[in-house]
Amino acid sequence: MTDQTGSVKKKHLARSAEHQHLSAGCSPQEAELEAERRRYRDIIEASPSALILVGPDGGIVLVNRATERLFGYSRDELLGNPVEMLIPTSVRTGHKKYRKSYFAEPQPRIMGQGRDLYGLSKNGEEVPIEVGLTPIQMPNGIHALSAIIDLTRRKQAEDALALQADELARSNAELEQFAYVASHDLQEPLRMVRSYTELMQKRLPDDLDASARKAMKYVVEGAERMQLLIDDLLLYSRVGRADLAIDRVDVNAVVDHVINLVSVSLAEQPGACITRDELPTIRASESMLVQLFQNLIFNGLKFHGEEPARVHVSCKELKDRWDFSVQDNGIGIDAKYAERIFQVFQRLHERERYPGTGIGLAIAKRIVERHGGEIGFKCKVGKRGTRFYFKLPKDPAGRRGGSHETAVETD
Repeated sequence: MTDQTGSVKKKHLARSAEHQHLSAGCSPQEAELEAERRRYRDIIEASPSALILVGPDGGIVLVNRATERLFGYSRDELLGNPVEMLIPTSVRTGHKKYRKSYFAEPQPRIMGQGRDLYGLSKNGEEVPIEVGLTPIQMPNGIHALSAIIDLTRRKQAEDALALQADELARSNAELEQFAYVASHDLQEPLRMVRSYTELMQKRLPDDLDASARKAMKYVVEGAERMQLLIDDLLLYSRVGRADLAIDRVDVNAVVDHVINLVSVSLAEQPGACITRDELPTIRASESMLVQLFQNLIFNGLKFHGEEPARVHVSCKELKDRWDFSVQDNGIGIDAKYAERIFQVFQRLHERERYPGTGIGLAIAKRIVERHGGEIGFKCKVGKRGTRFYFKLPKDPAGRRGGSHETAVETD
C-alpha cells in the first residue's frame, strides 16, 4: 500500500512540475486557459459514468477512466477507433445508421428508450447499459458526448425480483388449485354425512333422552357449517382463478340488484335501509362487482348495533379511477385489525352473536385486486360506523392475485 501511495504521489508531483514548466513559458492568459482545461479534464475523469466523445465520423475522441473500467480497454486502444467497436456485432449496422441520423439532427436525448441496450466489452461480454447523448460544439464541428451507466447490478436485481415474482405466482396458483380440489372433493362425503345424520334425526325414537337429541343437533349444525365453509372457500378460489370478463357495467343496476338479494336481511331489521347516490357506469366484471357490493353491504347489515342498520353507497370520480364508498352505522372496527379482517376465515366476534364464515371481506379484497385496485376502511375513533372504500382503475388490467397492503384511516 505504501509503495502504491508513493508512486501516485510521484506521478502527481511530476505532472505538477510539468504544468509549472509549461506555465513558465506562457502568458498569464495562456496559463489560465491551461488551468481551465486541467479542471475540465479532472471533472471528466472524476465522473462515475463512462464518458465518450465521438466525432461526426464515428471516431472516439475522448474517454475517461470509467470508460476503461466498464469496457476493459485502455485509453490508447479506444482513441481514434470507431465507436462501433463497443457495440455488439448484431446491431452494429443499425447503430451506424442511427449515428448518422443523430448528427443530422443533434439534440440531447436518451438512446434507445423502451429497449434494452448493451455494450460490448473487450472480453466479448455484453454489458447492459443506459446511454444519454448530448451534442457538443467543437472547433471542427458537432461531436456527441455519450454518458454511459452500467446497469449490470440493476438488471441482476430485476431478474432476481422477476424470478421471485414468478415463484410466488406459481406457489399461489398451486395453493389455489389445492384449495379448489380439496374443497371440491370434500363435497360428496359431506353430503353423505348430512344426509345420514338428518335421516337418523328423523328416525330417532320419541323417548330418546334430551342429551342424545342435543348431540345429534350439534352433528347436523356442524355439517351445515362445514358446507358453508366449503362453499365460501370454493367461491374465494373461483374469484382468483376465473377469467376477468370486463364489460361496461351500470353500478346503479348492480347495487339495486344487491338490495333485492339482501331483502330478507332487511326485512328482519325493522327500520333498516340501504341508500345510494347516482353511480357511474364503469368497466369491470359484472358478476364480481355484484359479489363485491353484496359482501360489503351485507357486512354493514350484519354488524349493526342497537339502532337499525343504515348503509349508503357513493362514488367519486378521479382522473384515472373510481373511488367507491360503502358507509354503515355499525359497531365499527378497531384500526389494529386492518389486515386481519381481509384474511380468510378471520373473525373478530363470536360466531353465536354474528354468524358467518369470516371469508366475505377476503373475497371482496380479492375481487378489487383482480381489477387492479385497492381496498381499505376508515373508522372514527370512539364512534360507531365504518366506511369501506375501494378504488378501481378506469382501465382495469386484471390480475390473478394481489399483494397490495390494506389501507386504514382513522379520524
